Amino acid sequence: MTDETNDLSRRKMLARIGGLAAAAYAAPAFTTLSMAHASEGSAPSEPSEPSEPSAPSEPSEPSAPSEPSEASTPSAPSEASKVSAASAPSEASKASSPTMASGASKAEDCAALGGDWDGSTCVRDL
Repeated sequence: MTDETNDLSRRKMLARIGGLAAAAYAAPAFTTLSMAHASEGSAPSEPSEPSEPSAPSEPSEPSAPSEPSEASTPSAPSEASKVSAASAPSEASKASSPTMASGASKAEDCAALGGDWDGSTCVRDL
């Protein structure tokens, strides 16, 4: 008879667990319906005033300095540059016209050098 009693008590226990599970499953639906029903007739309330700002917190202690990093190793020396080739000789410069003395007129200086003044340049036959 103990088996029958155990079977009955197991059935009762499973029935109770099933009932509790069904109630837990259905409870959110009922609370949602009751909240929707309660909100139908009431108007929204006015927003509340903002609260006063809180006092600033105390500054935190500075953190300890970090350890210095390891020194880097020197890089390898670079290779020596190659010798460049010599450039070609430049052309000889042409003879320049003699300079004129400052303070005197350009036409007079040009005539003194044996040239003809054309208004902007002293032209001289070489």
